[in-house]
Amino acid sequence: MKQAKKKDESDYEYEIYVDEKLVWHGLNPEKVYQKIINDNPKKKVSIAWKPKEGILIAFI
Repeated sequence: MKQAKKKDESDYEYEIYVDEKLVWHGLNPEKVYQKIINDNPKKKVSIAWKPKEGILIAFI
């Protein structure tokens, strides 16, 4: 039987990459995404989410 999840526990987390290098991960990308874009104006910034099972799905 699965354990009940805590309210703040999530099944996934977001990851933000700059030029394919991981620069941030967590649950609230809206707090840092715009700052990362502004700090890296000529670089490729992408965001992905990673389920706890370890599968990475990227939207580039």
